[in-house]
Amino acid sequence: MSKPTKELKSTPFTEVIELERIVTSDEEKRVDHIFVRRQKICTRHPEGFATEEVARFDIVWPEEPKEELNDSIKFNEEVEISIN
Repeated sequence: MSKPTKELKSTPFTEVIELERIVTSDEEKRVDHIFVRRQKICTRHPEGFATEEVARFDIVWPEEPKEELNDSIKFNEEVEISIN
């Protein structure tokens, strides 16, 4: 089971600006690889202290609904074979 991912958001103390986002899909693992580069600015600092950070995480694709087998298909049917 995977953990939910919480995106970083602006608060009264920090402003978050997203600079770059790259989403790469992986068909084999059924996930999206996310790369985010963002800048955080401390609004309470007199000079507006800014830092840059990089985050990488995966988002799992939802499971596809499974198809049900038809009851009309019988796997153990008896078949007569005639040898001439």
